[in-house]
Amino acid sequence: MKNTILIVSLAVAFGVSSMNAAAAAQSQAAQQGAPTVKTGSALKAKAASPAPSATAKNKSQKTSIGTGNAAAKTSAPSSYWTEEVDVHDDGSVATTEFLYDAQRGILYAYGMDDFACANGKPENAGILEAVYAAGNKGGMPVGSGYYVVDLNAGQCAAKRAGAYGCRFDANGNPTECGAIAVNDATGEVTVAAVN
Repeated sequence: MKNTILIVSLAVAFGVSSMNAAAAAQSQAAQQGAPTVKTGSALKAKAASPAPSATAKNKSQKTSIGTGNAAAKTSAPSSYWTEEVDVHDDGSVATTEFLYDAQRGILYAYGMDDFACANGKPENAGILEAVYAAGNKGGMPVGSGYYVVDLNAGQCAAKRAGAYGCRFDANGNPTECGAIAVNDATGEVTVAAVN
């Protein structure tokens, strides 16, 4: 009986601790002024097997994806396609562009979509997401990555137009948020806190 109570007590304690950690990670984006974008299970599944589905359209080779501040270039011509996918697990299926840089092991997804500002206000803009695939050159965990949102001045209280976003772990939890820049030479990003 004592063992059962101890196990239940530990489970409750660790469960509360895990919930608090997840809440803290989600609020990091809000605290640092970055938009909040959820990287959904469909995008993570594509990173595990980065290839067009049978229903994919517009298959070709390209060297860039996205527009404005939410754009990236690949190391060489790479597989490009579009698909109707719910990339943010919000029940909304939308046309999403995909570009797989096999040399770097990064799957990019781009589309216009909704997201939440740090103040909770909903907005819509171009969103670039990058998810690391198996064998990526950076040695990053599969399913981790980053997202970049192209904000106009005043949108989400941004003082100036630019790229804002977060790095996230393999569980989709933000790890570093703020003004963000994609290095086209490597596919990696730098993040600067926004005050």
